[in-house]
Amino acid sequence: MLNNKKGIIIIGLAILILLTALVLALVNRQKANQPGPTNLPATELLTAEEKAYFKLDDNVKAQVLSRDASGTPTVYKLIKTDYDVVADPAAVDPISPRQGTPAE
Repeated sequence: MLNNKKGIIIIGLAILILLTALVLALVNRQKANQPGPTNLPATELLTAEEKAYFKLDDNVKAQVLSRDASGTPTVYKLIKTDYDVVADPAAVDPISPRQGTPAE
């Protein structure tokens, strides 16, 4: 009778492990099949002329976040690592020059 209980426990644990592995595999498969963001603009960097206009070193990488009607960059972000790149510049909240300063 003791051997029978051990066998049932082992079979039960094996079934539980298999079910857990199956659920994890299905979850990972669904995550892999989810499409990433689409229709995102290509990363646009400042040109050498634009860097000179903003008095930036030519070796600096800077991403253009917005331009005015004439095409002049109005907002840019310095890129130190690949993690600094903004995937969707249109989703960036407006920037205020007074942001973070105490009210007078």
